[in-house]
Amino acid sequence: MKIAVVSESPADEAAIKILVDAIIGHETELVSASRLRPGGWPQVLNLLPSIAKALHYHTDAEGVAVVVDSDSSPVHLLDQPANENCDSECRLCLLRNCLGNSLLRVSPVPNRASLRTAVGLAVPSIEAWYRCGLDLHVNEARWTGKLSGERINYSKRSLKVDVYGSDQPSLQAETTAAVEAARRLAHNMDQLSQLFPSGFGCFLTDIRNWL
Repeated sequence: MKIAVVSESPADEAAIKILVDAIIGHETELVSASRLRPGGWPQVLNLLPSIAKALHYHTDAEGVAVVVDSDSSPVHLLDQPANENCDSECRLCLLRNCLGNSLLRVSPVPNRASLRTAVGLAVPSIEAWYRCGLDLHVNEARWTGKLSGERINYSKRSLKVDVYGSDQPSLQAETTAAVEAARRLAHNMDQLSQLFPSGFGCFLTDIRNWL
């Protein structure tokens, strides 16, 4: 299967590809669309329509996986009624809507199926996923409590230090640590889904729906 991966850094994209392969059960082939490199959440959202269009018209990618950090934005609501919208600032919903609307505007390509999509939200950052299985205090529920005013014993900065040894790692150090974490997590999907049911759980479901 040929896929594209979009995230906030090349290091994260390398790790996400490993997780996608683990969910699918075999190694995928990475396809790149010509684009500017997103440098954070706003650029991912802004560039996603052009990325989706480029993948549809100019590549043979079968799916695209998109993962961003939640930062201090709301955590996606899993249990909301089907007829109600999620929080207007929910990044997972914003990305889903962006991708869906973008792919509705493209014209069919002969002998080409619609591009499959998967969206994940790393709460509060992808480094929290990388700490899964190493620090059980790091999970979506605890961060949701922090957004409501509760005190917790970690921050986005401390997560970076725990994962990379620095809050400003080099790209090489970041990639090495991210890939190492993803390879470990590839054998621990159930725990990752249990501790991060909204952001990773939705991503897991999306990828499985490709099969």
